[in-house]
Amino acid sequence: MSLHVPTLVLMLVVGFGLLTLQLWLAGRGSLSRGELRQLAWASGPFCAGFAFFALRPWLPGWIPLLGGNLLLMIGIAGLTAAVYRHLLNRGLPVWHNWLFALAALAVPAVLDVATPVRVATLSAAMALLLLPATVAALRRGWRGELTFRVVALMLLLACTALWARAGHALYGLHGQTDDEMALAWSGAIFMLAFMAVLAAGFSFVLASFERVAGQMRELASVDGLTGAVNHSTAVSLLAHTLERSRREGQPVSFVMLDLDHFKRVNDQHGHAVGDQVLRDVSACARARLRGSDVLGRLGGEEFGLVLPATGVAGARHLAEQVRLAVEALELKGDGGRPLRVTLSAGVAEASRSDTPETLMHLADKALYQAKQKGRNRVVVADDWMRNSTLQAVVG
Repeated sequence: MSLHVPTLVLMLVVGFGLLTLQLWLAGRGSLSRGELRQLAWASGPFCAGFAFFALRPWLPGWIPLLGGNLLLMIGIAGLTAAVYRHLLNRGLPVWHNWLFALAALAVPAVLDVATPVRVATLSAAMALLLLPATVAALRRGWRGELTFRVVALMLLLACTALWARAGHALYGLHGQTDDEMALAWSGAIFMLAFMAVLAAGFSFVLASFERVAGQMRELASVDGLTGAVNHSTAVSLLAHTLERSRREGQPVSFVMLDLDHFKRVNDQHGHAVGDQVLRDVSACARARLRGSDVLGRLGGEEFGLVLPATGVAGARHLAEQVRLAVEALELKGDGGRPLRVTLSAGVAEASRSDTPETLMHLADKALYQAKQKGRNRVVVADDWMRNSTLQAVVG
């Protein structure tokens, strides 16, 4: 069975046309992102470039060669720009613009040379233009969204195919292959390269959807100001930790933290300073947690620590470490004035019958005692607090 290159060219016209339409619809909807707009500007030239090649039988020989190859190079530059925006959040470096200019100048320069030289030159130029996107996708994209790995592999395949086409054309200069067979192989490799580019384009869209979905999940579970998980997520994680501790027979502790006299900070220094204090305290607490521990913002200036596999002694020690670290923070208030803050903490270890609500209520009672005793201290819940908590919950 022989390859029918015109059919493959038409398939690529349709494929890049559908990609352009998909990106246009995504841009008009909720997925309006800079990298997708850049990819849309790339897929259009790809579609137009292959349309030039499809019209080759009806156009003067130099027009499809000039227009088609220039448009494909524009598409590759746009695709590289989209990859850089997605992975590095910046535009193309200046040297890539110079590289594009040299590649574009090579197109009219080789129109009248022997076919193997023209094919080798243009294939190498396209491969060089695609190489930065391929390297960035393999180095940075591999650690990102899973679907972006497909983008990286497809770009690698496209880049490899273009280099192989250049090498095959140079090999043909020595007369080692039949001209008709060499042209067939050259066309097949060229089609393979841009089918891989097309696949990379569709995978890029999926990777963008995956990133948006991940960001939406994070926004739904993370407090935007401090980076701690929000109240509902903290309660859910505490419930999961309690269930797991019952199966494995491990202790679980919960610590409730509250900044002392935080209203004064907002009143005397303003809410911008207050927000910065919350961010600094959150970072201070997070720096002292293990990977399995959870920091949650329960509301206002109140935080909670979910501590799996931790008894009351370990939880009290950690809470004391956080208290001392916050007390030592050198903060700046309004006008650069020195600002010191302290916090109080209530610690409670879960019993086998505790629910997230009863454990948090118990830690809150201990925190109330810390406030009553003068603030800037850690109090551990005792049996009296547990009994009163159970009575309150039952009542």
